Amino acid sequence: MFRQTDTASRTSPRIPLRDLGQTLRLVWHTSPAQTLLAAGLSLVQAFIPALTIWISKLLLDAVAQAIEGRLGSPEAAFGRLLGLLALQVGVGAVSSILAAAQGTNRELLGDALQNRISLRILHKAAGLELSQFEDAATYDTLQNAYREVGSRPLGVFTQIVSLAQALITLGTVSALLSQLGASVVPLVLLATLPGVWVTSRFGTEGYRMIRRQVADARIQNYLGYLLTNDSAVKEVRLFGFEDYLVSRWRTYYAKFRAQLVSLVTRRSLWGLAASLSSAAFVGAATLVVLRRAAQGLVSVGDFGLFIQGIVQLQNQFSTLLSGFTGVYQNLLYMRNLFEFLELPTRDLDAGETWQGAVETIEFQGVGFRYPLTTKDVLRDVSFKVTRGQALALVGENGAGKTTLIKLLTRLYEPTTGRVLLNGLDAGRFSPRSVQREMSIIFQDFGQYQMTVRENVALGRTEALSDDADVEAASLRAGAADFAKRLPNGYGTMLGRWFAGGQQLSGGQWQRLALARLYFRDGSVLVFDEPTAALDANAEFEVVEALRKGSGGRITVLISHRFSTVRMADQILVLQNGAITEAGSHDLLLEQGGLYAQMFRIQARGYYDYAPTTHSE
Repeated sequence: MFRQTDTASRTSPRIPLRDLGQTLRLVWHTSPAQTLLAAGLSLVQAFIPALTIWISKLLLDAVAQAIEGRLGSPEAAFGRLLGLLALQVGVGAVSSILAAAQGTNRELLGDALQNRISLRILHKAAGLELSQFEDAATYDTLQNAYREVGSRPLGVFTQIVSLAQALITLGTVSALLSQLGASVVPLVLLATLPGVWVTSRFGTEGYRMIRRQVADARIQNYLGYLLTNDSAVKEVRLFGFEDYLVSRWRTYYAKFRAQLVSLVTRRSLWGLAASLSSAAFVGAATLVVLRRAAQGLVSVGDFGLFIQGIVQLQNQFSTLLSGFTGVYQNLLYMRNLFEFLELPTRDLDAGETWQGAVETIEFQGVGFRYPLTTKDVLRDVSFKVTRGQALALVGENGAGKTTLIKLLTRLYEPTTGRVLLNGLDAGRFSPRSVQREMSIIFQDFGQYQMTVRENVALGRTEALSDDADVEAASLRAGAADFAKRLPNGYGTMLGRWFAGGQQLSGGQWQRLALARLYFRDGSVLVFDEPTAALDANAEFEVVEALRKGSGGRITVLISHRFSTVRMADQILVLQNGAITEAGSHDLLLEQGGLYAQMFRIQARGYYDYAPTTHSE
């Protein structure tokens, strides 16, 4: 897995040959027909430059001979010139047709590649462990991968084909130029080397600079997001820390700018030196041809061939040399994509398929430690809850409550101990099949910039068009009244990201999340702070709905509001990842432990509050 510290210290990335094979296979499997067409068109185009140069030479020589009267009568000379012109125009037309077909084919192939790679990235992301999304390195790798969705894979294939094309063109044009002197071709080729070296060296440096900047770029983008997103702008304006955010944004930009200035300056200076060296070699090659011309060994057409041949020879030799470095550099970027695609994934469908309702959940000595950490979040947690019971989890922030929920819902697997469902080890069954029996609302529930119907029915997408169930779940969650009052009812787009979107209050969003839970209708209901964003009346309605609607199911809830917690049949108090108290509300009050202390503190806020007066 790519990490910023590893990247910064990397000085000479090594690209395995399998990356080249993977990239070419990726292009081939995207569209074999378009891949073959691209290769075929390039190979045909390889012969066009030499043919064009040779026809131009013949035309120039014919013009010179016509001027000198060596082509016979004016009619015969004109016919000869007209035939060569028609041949030249025909070759040019064929070249244009081939170029247009090549451009169209590459654009369509590139779009198909982009779609294929985007889908692979999305499928890969869908299979990653939840812990990987809590690791910054994963986001760096994901950003690197998305950066290469566009031109890199097609660039590798195109440059491989261009290498073959350049070799053919270089060979045919060199054969023509070699007639003008043995040293002409080597001098022209030497003129190309300095520019190719500069391109190669600073292309690799540019890649390394971008790799080093990934983490900083994400932070800079996040700072820009805070300044432009509607969910953050209220606090930004209220607390007035726009200048602080802008200042931090500029600091990260200044770091990037300093590296960019250094790179661009050095590249420009080396580029200037390369241009001067190239001019010197071209001048030497021209001198050879001029000397032969002075000796009467070069015709007008030959000199025209030389002038055009210099350009073609330099272009093709540059393409040949830069093609190798270009393939190398594109593969450096492709390694970013492959690094992401090679991340370990979790097959959510692996294992036996769970069938039927969950009757009992039992934790046996469960412990958990997040990857890349050294501290246990949960330690020796044991409890059992059966169908028809409600279990509440209570504790201070960071006690491990939400982590326990993630284990219960198979988002994570225990580090130690095991979780039993109906007396069977949950690890035997595929996470996906178990999760179908889980209906859950997290404290940081999703607020999807979609329609009201989708926000509810995402809990069971196969029933997206079941209006009756959508309305029933909304009614149960207290969301039906405001949903019907929206401009397009359940078809109203929510949020501010897209045209026509309607923004909701925090409580309304939470009611939709509850509706999503009810729409799923699992045999296990999990509520993580289900009333956090609700007012007192709404909270009472939700709690009453919980009392009435959770019968026949296992209900697990996390809440800091004891008006909600006290409805539970069993309450677990977590401290530092371990269960320190367990029992009913009344029993825990009698014990006088942490639960009783927390309850009395909260109750005092309701019953013992008395306004104080101040006298002068």
